[in-house]
Amino acid sequence: METAARDLSSGLRINNAADDPSGLAIATDLQTRVDAFNQAATNIHTAAQAATIADGALATTTQILLRIRSLAVEAASAIESPVDRSNLQAEIDQLLLEVNRIAQNTTFNGVGLLDGSHSGFVPAQSATLTVTANSVLATAGPTGTPTSASAFLLACAVVNNYPPYPTFTVTLEQNALASTAPQTVKVTSSPYIVPGMVFTDGTAVVHVLGTDPAAGTMTATFSQALASNSIVNAFINDTTATAVSAGVQIMTLSGGAQPLYAGEVLQIDPTNFTNNDVVVVQKVLGPNSFVADFAKPHPAGVQVYNINYEGVGAVGAGTVTFNFTPTPVDAPIDGTPAYIEETAGGFGAATGETQVVNEGTVISSTPTTETVSFAHATPNLFGGNFTLMSSLGNGNVPLISPLDGTIKLQVVNTGVSIAVQETYYDTASQSSTTSPFLIAPNEATMLFDGVITTTGNFTSADVGVTSYIKVHQATAAISAANNPALDVLSGSQEGQTVAMGIPAVNTQTLRLSTVTVVGSNGSDPTLAAQDTIGQIDFALQNLLNDRASIGAAIVRLNEDGTNDDRAAMEFHSSESSIRDVNVGTESTAFTQAQTETQVGTSVLAKADALTEVMLELFR
Repeated sequence: METAARDLSSGLRINNAADDPSGLAIATDLQTRVDAFNQAATNIHTAAQAATIADGALATTTQILLRIRSLAVEAASAIESPVDRSNLQAEIDQLLLEVNRIAQNTTFNGVGLLDGSHSGFVPAQSATLTVTANSVLATAGPTGTPTSASAFLLACAVVNNYPPYPTFTVTLEQNALASTAPQTVKVTSSPYIVPGMVFTDGTAVVHVLGTDPAAGTMTATFSQALASNSIVNAFINDTTATAVSAGVQIMTLSGGAQPLYAGEVLQIDPTNFTNNDVVVVQKVLGPNSFVADFAKPHPAGVQVYNINYEGVGAVGAGTVTFNFTPTPVDAPIDGTPAYIEETAGGFGAATGETQVVNEGTVISSTPTTETVSFAHATPNLFGGNFTLMSSLGNGNVPLISPLDGTIKLQVVNTGVSIAVQETYYDTASQSSTTSPFLIAPNEATMLFDGVITTTGNFTSADVGVTSYIKVHQATAAISAANNPALDVLSGSQEGQTVAMGIPAVNTQTLRLSTVTVVGSNGSDPTLAAQDTIGQIDFALQNLLNDRASIGAAIVRLNEDGTNDDRAAMEFHSSESSIRDVNVGTESTAFTQAQTETQVGTSVLAKADALTEVMLELFR
């Protein structure tokens, strides 16, 4: 009865270890989980409150950016005077200072939220472009190039950020007509042809639009008719006809028609260890003449390649290292393909069939060697004249310039011809540059910032129309080893955390440090304002992405907190079922014991009374 009374008075079945040793251990472990989940829920609610404060600060930053954009739109009008733009810039400068102040002063419990101290891992960002304005042409006829007909001044714009592909030789297996209309013809090596490649037999120029590897065909335009079994080359193995100095220059090759196109990577003077140069074709001037930015001067008579190639024997499966001659070669990018081509009459033969017979992957390379992994051995189809072909790397002239800026295309009348003039505004330097090379209708060029543009079929009726392209270049991945994300312990065990990364949101990360509606260095102020509009749009997009991430994190934290509350309740219920007393059972036991005690006492009292009566008889 004493035990039952103790259990009922405490409400517990287990009051000490002797009551239920194993039950006490289990109940104590469950109570630990209950306490941990309750605290984890508190942690989560606190983190959600911090994220809400960060989102509120970003809402203010959003309003600031919208105001700056309105000022830039006002400054983009040519009717504004220099004094007006200076006044607009004064307000913009103050607003940008406020963006930085908000980033530095937004804290929670002394922890910075928008200063980047808890940004976590920041992934790389690829180069992007946005066509912000594009005029409709008065006349839009057939383009006569591998691009589709366009009713706009800018038919196509792409960032040249793809890895270069090796080029090779293709044999036509049916006749092709001379036509600007696309034709689909059966060819060798169709699975390895990439849209955008340019082939030539020395006279005809072939622009590849697409391929169908299953059917073994390619779709292309042909400047001249080609008969079946014609061989067209996509490689350049030539020499320079004229000398060039360093800088943006025109280079002419000594051979006939070459497969030249904007964005193509060429290696100049590869046998010269000190003068080896890798350039990117910016504009094609003729069948063997192009514009490029040369890092070094080059005399006439030096070699020009657009691939690394080496004559080889049959290659088995596995890893093979090749020693290139002549050297040095421009090391290809690891992971890019390397092809083995077999030609009946030797590399670049004018007659005989040619075909890609094996494909491997470059796993490492140096200026003189290249290691390639092949899954299969190279078959010997005809003749056994094998050549390894791999792409050139980016060399010392990257395909993409690390610059933010705006490209302006405008149709002008030179007095000799109707052409497009391209101007580039550099956001960082606040300066503009106009290319001395004019662009013809339907022409693809890469004059500025690694962007390949293709114009539409403009005419004299389109003089004055414009197109604008906003370019944002790639950024390297930031591991943020010293800026870990906010780790919130959201569970009862070690390591059960929710990582909440809040990136820095200041003028530097938003790429607004150098925006201006005034410009400098003689730049066009209206173009500077246009560039600022594009920069603000990009910043707003990133800012809204950050706010969306924070909002999603708040939703997740709230759900996690609800889950913790539910888990704490369930664990407490389990712990209670073990530790707490069963009132009904213990009350019954207590009543039973009490009744037995009363009955026993009564019986004992009766026995005592009966004993006294019996003793009286003997007195």
